[in-house]
Amino acid sequence: MSRGDKMRELVIKSLSAVGAEREAKFYADIFAAQEPERFALIVLDPRCLKNPLLEALISNLRILSDLKLTPVLLIGALDSDRTQVKFSSSRLSKELEGAGVRTAKLNTASYGLFPEVRKLATQGRMPILEFTNMQQAVDLQGVVKELQSAKVIFLQPSGGLSVDGDRIAVVNVDNMDERLADRYLSPGQVIFKHMVTELLNDPMNNSIYIMASPLNLLGELFTTRGTGTLMRRGAPLMIMDSLAGLDKTRLMESLTSSFEKTLKPQFLEHNIRAAIIERDYRGGAIMTDFKGLTYLSKFWVTHEARGEGIAHDIWQAAIVNQPKIFWRSRENNSFNDWYMRVCQGMQIVEGWRVFWRGLDAADIAGAVIAASSAPEDFIVEDEPAK
Repeated sequence: MSRGDKMRELVIKSLSAVGAEREAKFYADIFAAQEPERFALIVLDPRCLKNPLLEALISNLRILSDLKLTPVLLIGALDSDRTQVKFSSSRLSKELEGAGVRTAKLNTASYGLFPEVRKLATQGRMPILEFTNMQQAVDLQGVVKELQSAKVIFLQPSGGLSVDGDRIAVVNVDNMDERLADRYLSPGQVIFKHMVTELLNDPMNNSIYIMASPLNLLGELFTTRGTGTLMRRGAPLMIMDSLAGLDKTRLMESLTSSFEKTLKPQFLEHNIRAAIIERDYRGGAIMTDFKGLTYLSKFWVTHEARGEGIAHDIWQAAIVNQPKIFWRSRENNSFNDWYMRVCQGMQIVEGWRVFWRGLDAADIAGAVIAASSAPEDFIVEDEPAK
């Protein structure tokens, strides 16, 4: 194993502090496989360049550098003081270089900006972009569009949007909560909300937009359990009462990759009550008729799409379509914490957690028995496929 591989393995293990090591490795591999300049665009609030937030930021960027990941750092999109922008970029560059991270400062008005950014990222240097002219041709939307940034993370001290002290994990700009009106937010949060809403108006823009704290940068990048606020448009969903018309191959591939198990072919023969499937088959919910009740047979999001808020959209559509449902999961299922928040009741039976919501009291006992004794839909390793 080379020195670089050893360093990468060590860093991956250290990321277990912000999430499961396996999850961190999964995302690190995805990031490493794409063009280096697309990894992430980090838009910095100038307040994050003061200690202790600056120390946390430098430490996290050093870890990314050790993983050979080069986020593009943008200063000035949230600051109209041009002198302060120059000072901030110089300080950030000096701190990173002192930590062993190679950087290069570029003005967004520079000729040949984006080819230079790509060259620097390929060389393993973190580009620091300065906005010093708000009237220049290249704006934030232009930077995102040209770099095709996978994630755009706005780092602010607040770490996310909140209402009455409660963090708002996901904001759907198609159905904005009235509690997120400008009058309830800080000036920085208002700027974030309007900037991202404008960016999301571009139908060709597929970036993920997050507000987070420098303290939690790694968690936002390497886990699906972020601590900031994700802003997005609602997922395009196909809602139907059968599996007819669906691409069965894509559906089975999505399920198999998500659960990392092979479904029995007869799974598609279940009596379907409703199916909610994301348009690109990146997640879904399949509900069947079981013992006269609606059974949530499968609820999933593909690994690549986790953390994008798709599960929330699928779930909301599912409970509107079928308000009386029950389902089960293994006791070690990573979704259980989330299930506990959305269910109205739960009982543990023989290694299963059985959840329900909307059921009449008289139906609960039967639902628990039915779920805990339901046959396995996946092929067991020592069981021959039929």
